[in-house]
Amino acid sequence: MRPASPRFIACGEPPAAGGIVVFGIPFEGRVNLRKGAQAGPRDLRLASDSIETYSALLGRDLEDLLLCDLGDCELPADAAPRVQLDAARDEIGRWWHPALRPFMLGGDHTATVPVIEAIAPALPELRILQLDAHPDTREEFLGERYNYASAIARVMDVVPADRVYQVGMRTGSREEFEHRRPNFFPVMAGHPLDVIRRLLPELQGYPLYVTIDVDVLDPAHAPGTGSPEPGGLSVPELIEIVRVLGAASVIGGDLVEVAHAWDPTARTGIAASWVIREALLAWWGK
Repeated sequence: MRPASPRFIACGEPPAAGGIVVFGIPFEGRVNLRKGAQAGPRDLRLASDSIETYSALLGRDLEDLLLCDLGDCELPADAAPRVQLDAARDEIGRWWHPALRPFMLGGDHTATVPVIEAIAPALPELRILQLDAHPDTREEFLGERYNYASAIARVMDVVPADRVYQVGMRTGSREEFEHRRPNFFPVMAGHPLDVIRRLLPELQGYPLYVTIDVDVLDPAHAPGTGSPEPGGLSVPELIEIVRVLGAASVIGGDLVEVAHAWDPTARTGIAASWVIREALLAWWGK
């Protein structure tokens, strides 16, 4: 792992048994429009310095957690996407074990793939919850299977599609909507918060990994991303979803697609850092 400077807020501890490990995968594959997600881990760490460690909503503080920032996975420069993702998967495999709680900073959404590849073999009952504006289930995009528009299709190569829950989608290709996967809950199916509340009893009792694409937020809250889409969640709505998921057995998560190249105000990273803080405290701060 390549050490991070600065580290994510309050991440001052070495790795500990039962602790939380924040790490980055600065991956960006083939992109046709707005580039910059590879700088997402650094953007998030810098933005986190602008927020408090204490959550007034939860009455909990990051400084009370065993919280480590391991740095970033080292990816071979100019290598094919699958080669870079293999390097990330192998690096995660050298330090992860089921007692740790990993939280990954992306990177484009493809960065979720090596995390799932590393942890799923040890968690046969794993469920995955995706909060996103897009399904990301194209079989390929721009001639590449390992691509941000195909990220969840590749996750479903590892974890069966009926164990992947997709919530909040408000756009995508015709194929993705007409040939939807088994647990597909776009905004037409109901407000994402209401959907999560309905799904919670089904998700409880299984290890759950939560992947959050920052574009699930409305561009008014998070303009700094590769594929912003109107009509998204507000920051308080997403934080309430994260809080509700505190009743599930969340074993890991990520937040991806922050790209401050498109947001000179850095408010995307600040909003995302709030979401991450609330997630770490709601899921693992009891």
